[in-house]
Amino acid sequence: MSENKHVPLPKDTPAFFCANCGAVALDANNICKVQGKGKKADWCGTKGVKPPAFCHNKVHNDRWQCKNCGQIAVNPELLCEPEKMDLSE
Repeated sequence: MSENKHVPLPKDTPAFFCANCGAVALDANNICKVQGKGKKADWCGTKGVKPPAFCHNKVHNDRWQCKNCGQIAVNPELLCEPEKMDLSE
């Protein structure tokens, strides 16, 4: 079985930011506390300011971290080089 090739989304892709954990997601329903909406260009390639964390409400705990800049996302296609995170509580 072949490995799926990662295809990052365009820089103008809209996404939502979580105020609780700092993750970004394509759908506002995939984060608990919407802090705002931006475009991929707003965080892609910039250094993350919050440490990786589980969803405080234990709803959406799948997380990917960019190997380049350290940003965290619920959707791996929002990152340039995503790596699935193993977050332990």
